[in-house]
Amino acid sequence: MIKKQLYDKCMQLLNLQLEKYHNEIKMIKNALESDDAQSEEADTGKSEMLNEIEKFATYLESTENLKAQLKRVDISQTTEIVGKGSLVETENNFFFVAVALGKIDIDDSKNYYSISTEAPIYTMLKGKRAGERFSFNNLTYSIVNVF
Repeated sequence: MIKKQLYDKCMQLLNLQLEKYHNEIKMIKNALESDDAQSEEADTGKSEMLNEIEKFATYLESTENLKAQLKRVDISQTTEIVGKGSLVETENNFFFVAVALGKIDIDDSKNYYSISTEAPIYTMLKGKRAGERFSFNNLTYSIVNVF
């Protein structure tokens, strides 16, 4: 099932991002702890490192929120109308309505995009059925199938 593969790939990507951010924070904290010089330059460096920790903490929170959103997506449902959890096939692309992660590669030659319900293209897709058309960014798409 393609939706399951896409869901799993999205979860994998989010877990990799979380791991990366945790590692960055840990590395910066270790650098802070090992830097015990108390010069003025060291204070500036510490301030920059604390800013980096804050930045990665924000990324971490955002990614955790995306993961929580993804967990609420029910991929077992199949409907004829585009909604959250749908996989929409157009003539050139597939849109997985879950979380905003962009292009997803699942080792085949097709173009898959994971989008959120807040994505501008979703406003054009929402409520559509197979056989309907929509325009986005000066391109016209034809919906081949909704899974």
